[in-house]
Parts: sequence; structure tokens; C-alpha cells
Amino acid sequence: MRRTLLLLAALGSAPLWSVPAHAGAYADTLSQCLIRSTTPADRGVALRWVFATMALDPDVASMAAITPAQRDAINRKTGTLVTDLLVQSCSQPVQQALMFEGPAAVESAFEAWGRWAVTGLVTEPHVAQGMGALLQYLDMGKLMSLVPLQGFPPASRGTTE
Repeated sequence: MRRTLLLLAALGSAPLWSVPAHAGAYADTLSQCLIRSTTPADRGVALRWVFATMALDPDVASMAAITPAQRDAINRKTGTLVTDLLVQSCSQPVQQALMFEGPAAVESAFEAWGRWAVTGLVTEPHVAQGMGALLQYLDMGKLMSLVPLQGFPPASRGTTE
């Protein structure tokens, strides 16, 4: 029972939009397993859950009509997905992450998995077009005033010279 509560606490405290926790090697291995084990259909399940959950925010709730029955079905399907990922696909990395890095490792792995799942949205053509529609409302003149006259410095490759 205590182990179940620890696992639920780790999963329940893994918000998808939080600042990424420092991931250890075991959390990294787990996140890679989660990503590798997620099919395109699974990714769709995760995205529907993210959308339905975000639609609960009062600032956007009026823009989405998700019935309680739909929300329950989404939660049920996502619960099955997460259970399968943890118990069937990635049980060894989960156990190692919990043993050597604790519940925060599972949280970190799910944050990475959630970011990965959502990042794929912006490459979907309809979503990309919708995001591009914002450009017509940006004041490019004002934005260009922020660019230095001499242009940008060369891109850093992450090394110091």
C-alpha cells in the first residue's frame, strides 16, 4: 500500500508545464523508455487528456465543450495508457528510477514525456497554420527595433573559447 501511495504521489505531482526538474540518469532512461514505447495512437490519447485537462481552466473553459462522460472516457483511456507504460513497457526503468533517484525521477520522466507529446502538436499542419495566423497581428516594425543594427552575433555552439 505504501509503495502504491508513493507511486501515485510521484505521478500526481508531475505537472506537464512545470519547470523541468534536474533529471538523473535513471529518470533520463525512464523518459526515453516512455517516449520509445508510446505509439502515435498513444500520443493522441495523451494529447486529448492534456487538452481536456487544460480546458478546465476558467480562462479557457468556455472555449471547449467536454461533457463529463467524455472527460471520464479520456481519463480512463489515459489511465490505462500510463499504467501500461509503467507496468508493461517500462517496468524495469521505473523500478530503477524509484530505487536510485526516488519519486522525483518518475515526475521528471513524465514531465519530459509530456513535453515530448505536446511538442509534436506544432508540426501538425493545421496547428502550424493556426499558430502562423498570429503573425498578421504582430507589429513587425516594433519588433525589428529590438534587433541590433550590426545584426546578431554568431550562434554559440555551447563551447567556450
